[in-house]
Amino acid sequence: MAEDVSRKNKVLIITGGHIEEALLQDCVSKEQYTKIIVADRGLIVADRMNLPLDFIVGDFDSVMKSTLAKYEGITPILTYPTEKDKTDTELAIDLAISIGAKRIDIIGGIGTRLDHTLANIHLLKQAMEQGIDINIIDLNNRIYLRNKSFTIKKAEQHGVYISLIPFTDMVDGLTLKGFKYPLYNITMKTGTSLGISNVLIEDEGIVEFKNGILIVIEAKD
Repeated sequence: MAEDVSRKNKVLIITGGHIEEALLQDCVSKEQYTKIIVADRGLIVADRMNLPLDFIVGDFDSVMKSTLAKYEGITPILTYPTEKDKTDTELAIDLAISIGAKRIDIIGGIGTRLDHTLANIHLLKQAMEQGIDINIIDLNNRIYLRNKSFTIKKAEQHGVYISLIPFTDMVDGLTLKGFKYPLYNITMKTGTSLGISNVLIEDEGIVEFKNGILIVIEAKD
């Protein structure tokens, strides 16, 4: 029998934004991640939940030394200086890519720091360009980027609303099928709210476009 490559290379990153522990536990139980990487402040929640960790990365300016000490000699710890060019989340994504991830789920990538949330959405680009399925997930949202046509299955949606936002200056030839608000071969430019809060009216929604990158947000409310 052929190996399920995607299942063997599914990585969870727990980082320092808002984390709903019930969602985190549900994902860990259902997804059966190959590796779990914790970035800095995410260790606080992961430790409290006693999750099995494979790597811990960051500058650890938000973690008590006593918590980090529990994992010394047990879990690989990659320590970086506080003054650095990459956030702890980016370091975790780099690590996930380096170990051959085919899918990456990020929990804790959305929080009260809007600058970090926006940066985390931008960080999805490097993994997407390498063909990795990467998602930021919280209780109400699943966020990902797409640089080619794709489908969304209603049965697999994270939430009822689907928003499409240009990541690049423009997305050319955008056509939506199976949606309440269809589009036909338009050019969607930045600076518009046209793609916000669409919904599926068919079992499957088809998003076709010729050029550009879309931010896709599946939202519950």
